[in-house]
Amino acid sequence: MEYKIREATLDDYVNVKPIHKEVHNLHVKGRPDKYNPTNNTLDKEYYEELVNSEEGKVYIIEEDNEIIAFTFLRRNDTPNRDTVVQQSYVFMEDFGVNQNFREKGLGRLLFDKAIEFTKEVGAESLELGVWEFNDTAITFYEAMGMKTQARKMEIKIS
Repeated sequence: MEYKIREATLDDYVNVKPIHKEVHNLHVKGRPDKYNPTNNTLDKEYYEELVNSEEGKVYIIEEDNEIIAFTFLRRNDTPNRDTVVQQSYVFMEDFGVNQNFREKGLGRLLFDKAIEFTKEVGAESLELGVWEFNDTAITFYEAMGMKTQARKMEIKIS
């Protein structure tokens, strides 16, 4: 199979949405206290802003002109404060592979593209957030060489 990775365009929005919804549905299942079921999971203005941004990129993977995977990336800078080391980083805002194409190396292709983008924009690191329930994603990111940087913790009060 021939996979093609490229920058997304505004016209790709409608074809990225179904995969984005698959990812959202995983989050609804894993954290129903945080995510609502909905059919509208990808805000069009957000998508357009990211595609048109100098500091961000949306990459997609296609097979036979069908979009089967995506990642949303954005370059950021740490706050300009005396207490933190000033540096830039790329944050992976979203990442998804069509469920019918998982475990075929597409995640690695997208991750490698994210690393390439991080280098291109002169950032020191690639960062992301992942929910603790998402063992598959955690295993994948660790296999890509990522390490836990910090933990966000909670206590339920009800």
